[in-house]
Amino acid sequence: MTAPAAVVRTIAVALWVGAMAGLDFIDAPLRFATPALTRNQAVALGQAVFARFNRIELACGIVALAAAVGARSARWTVAVTAVMLALVAAQTFYLTPEITRLAAGLDFVNRTPGDPRYAAIRSLHGIYAVMELVIFAGGIAVLSGWSLLRR
Repeated sequence: MTAPAAVVRTIAVALWVGAMAGLDFIDAPLRFATPALTRNQAVALGQAVFARFNRIELACGIVALAAAVGARSARWTVAVTAVMLALVAAQTFYLTPEITRLAAGLDFVNRTPGDPRYAAIRSLHGIYAVMELVIFAGGIAVLSGWSLLRR
């Protein structure tokens, strides 16, 4: 194992998972609980934040995967990191843009009854949320694995 690559892979995944935790468990709930923002404003802000954060996740994933390979990490940790990166790519290039496209012009305060876009967004958002949990769990698993394998 090359020590510099091991440090880089660990930092990349730790930043990735830590930032996810901050956004998913702190920022998003607060955005919808803040009385200064309407639900429509909170949705628009969330779309902008996650579109930008997806790119940061891609960068962290690419760096983590390359460094994990360079560090000759355990195969399972490299595989899990690759799956995490693939899921983020799906979020970045399909789910986030599709949710944003469907939400354009929708009113999330006074919903239009029968508009199928609300159901489509709910479905895509559910898939996105499951992917977030899988990525988060994968990050915790590889960080734990790297920590335990060092001993």
